[in-house]
Amino acid sequence: MTTHSEDEAPLPHSTSSAPEPGAHTDPQHGDTQAGAPGHAHGEGGGTLLGRWQGLALLVVLLAAATIGFSSRGVCTPVGADASSDVFSAARASEAAAPAVAEPRPVGSDADAEAHALLSDRLAELGFETTTQESIGTRTVSGVDTDTGAGFGSAGYTRNLVATRPGTDPTGTIVLGTHIDSVPNAPGAADAGVGLAVILETVRALGPEAQRNDLVILLVDGEEPGLLGSQAFVDAHAGDLTEPVVVLNHEARGVSGRPTVTRSNGPMHPVYGAMPHPEFESLTGALFEFIPNDTDFTVYREAGWWGMDMAITDDSWAYHSPQDDAAHLDRGTLQHYGDMTLALTRDLAQRDLGALEERAGEQPVQTTAPWGIIALPPAAVGVISVLAPMALLAAVLVRRRRGELTLPGVLGGVLAGLGAVMFGAGAGALLWEAAAAASPEMLSQTTGEPVRAELFFVAELMAAAAVVAGAWVLARILITRQALLHGAAITMLLLLTSLGLLLPGLGMAMILPAAVAAIGALAAVLLPPAVGLVVRAVALVVVGWTLGAQISALMEFGIASSAGGLAGTTILTVAAAAPLFLGRQVRARHRARRPHRVLIPVLPAVLAIGLTLGASAVTLASPEPIQERVTAHVDGSSGQTTWEATGTTDWGEQLDGATATTELEPLTYDLRADTADGRTDAELTITAPRDASECLLVPEEGTLTDVTVDGTPVDAEGGLGEVRIVGVRAGQTITIEFSLAAGAELTVRETIFEPSLAGGWTEPAEDVSLVQPRVTVSSTIRTS
Repeated sequence: MTTHSEDEAPLPHSTSSAPEPGAHTDPQHGDTQAGAPGHAHGEGGGTLLGRWQGLALLVVLLAAATIGFSSRGVCTPVGADASSDVFSAARASEAAAPAVAEPRPVGSDADAEAHALLSDRLAELGFETTTQESIGTRTVSGVDTDTGAGFGSAGYTRNLVATRPGTDPTGTIVLGTHIDSVPNAPGAADAGVGLAVILETVRALGPEAQRNDLVILLVDGEEPGLLGSQAFVDAHAGDLTEPVVVLNHEARGVSGRPTVTRSNGPMHPVYGAMPHPEFESLTGALFEFIPNDTDFTVYREAGWWGMDMAITDDSWAYHSPQDDAAHLDRGTLQHYGDMTLALTRDLAQRDLGALEERAGEQPVQTTAPWGIIALPPAAVGVISVLAPMALLAAVLVRRRRGELTLPGVLGGVLAGLGAVMFGAGAGALLWEAAAAASPEMLSQTTGEPVRAELFFVAELMAAAAVVAGAWVLARILITRQALLHGAAITMLLLLTSLGLLLPGLGMAMILPAAVAAIGALAAVLLPPAVGLVVRAVALVVVGWTLGAQISALMEFGIASSAGGLAGTTILTVAAAAPLFLGRQVRARHRARRPHRVLIPVLPAVLAIGLTLGASAVTLASPEPIQERVTAHVDGSSGQTTWEATGTTDWGEQLDGATATTELEPLTYDLRADTADGRTDAELTITAPRDASECLLVPEEGTLTDVTVDGTPVDAEGGLGEVRIVGVRAGQTITIEFSLAAGAELTVRETIFEPSLAGGWTEPAEDVSLVQPRVTVSSTIRTS
């Protein structure tokens, strides 16, 4: 006699279960017909194999996901005693250490000292170095959606350019990053990691010239608006042998696996040169929707080919005093350097002109265990269409066999849609609740906690609670087969839409989903044993991809991707759900067991407990609590009001405090001429301090025809604000502009030394000040 588990065999004449609407029922035994009589005890029935294969397949999925997750580790750091032709994290760190010892805002003494140190080091390595001093400008149009006004930036930048001519150049290789950091952050990662990688890379290359021209471009003024890179492109892009290929180095965290976040031009033939190839078109597509920007944007606009590379894990330290050498992960630095050295060696000897032949391909790319897959967008579209067709074919075969009904599958579609929507929403809401309850654990720049791992597990538990709830409720009305196939159809249709409309976003997930759909179809067509193998192989593909995606999302951060991990996991697993059903599965009954409603309670309780535990672990971290403070000073009276985030007792006491500040103000002289409703003005400003910023804001309307020391700064629709950075003490600048007649102009100086303002008290050692500032505002009448 074969023993059935509770959910595998129907209970004759039981009132706690009923067949799915539309299914045929044996009136004598209350059993839903599953096709031919001989199929009643097939692969999915009561045999030992049938009972245990679902668990075995789940183990396969989890094992593959674990391997995929682990595949995204970083390299073991190499010591200073390594061979001279390899990259050494120890040597790289030592070479860059003097330049990243303290904050380097543009226009500061530290910025100038780092520039000089780097220039000397590159000269020692055999490069010819020059300094480009200029005014870099960049504008963004339409920032103010009401008036159409833009935002303009100008900065006094000093770029460091080091060159080594090639022996037979077919183009130029540019290794780029930026020297400056934000105020009060040493910038050991952003972008000190780029400085370290580049210095050690060119050392490992040796003093001999390569085939192609090699340029080291270390720009200034990246942080306040990509000013140095824009200045270089405007003045010297035409001096480089084309095509130009740039490897730009950035950081948004202090650890994690370095990745190519964006690319331009025919770089897909080059990716294989990396020792650990990884690239996702997904990241480039997402970059268009996030607020961050890098110098690569300027280079791409100039027509350069290349790659934008970055690290993103532990972004809680981004733009803070904790972005220092002590927190920069050596394994990350080693991995970054291995990538750059391998790519540079390949590009330096490659015929860059030959890449032009492949410039029109523009494939969509994703990473597989063996390397990077590149497909034409049209191929992604075809796969996106064929995947749901394969699954629908499997549904029709099972329907013909009597294993499910179309109304039941429709119910599964709705259940799947609800699960992914509410599952992702539950994960996001859980994080938002934790962040609101303990704001002191958050970074003041990215909103990330110091320790995020348990928060991610909690998000998965929240998603599991929602999925379990959807499962229990749906099983009251429909069978297991209908539910799993319907949920998979939902996910495939969502991914199909993404693959057709935005192939770059969709490819990473549509490929494993397509493999799962084909596996589901094979499972109903092939003999049971062969079908089992096919399903296991398909789950390996799905699991590896899911593990890699979970790793990447965790590096991106819980605050930056809240709900994304839950949504991605539900989408991926649900798309593969039919793989857990074999060919000859007897039709399951609806499961009217009210006590099963309690099943979602366990993961829900775990989600809440894990969130509380994650908050406690983060708050117990030895890292200081971050505070952001600003002193607002009236330039005419010295009246000062402090503003602080108040995440510490010190911040709470400072927030709202008032005092009087005695501070040497900006000195200025205004000449104005009014005619035809407009005032043409010339404003001369002398700065009393180094590295200060000056902001001009008209009371009404916009500024037009703006120049800073003769350099145009303008945007279509005019400028609502103009910011000038990198000003040194005693420097006089002249700003010309036009504005509405009679309009007042606010001139605001920003200083990054809070102790200069009245009412300042030093915080305790467990408080980390993130870009503290003093703003001194004065109003100028232009008429």
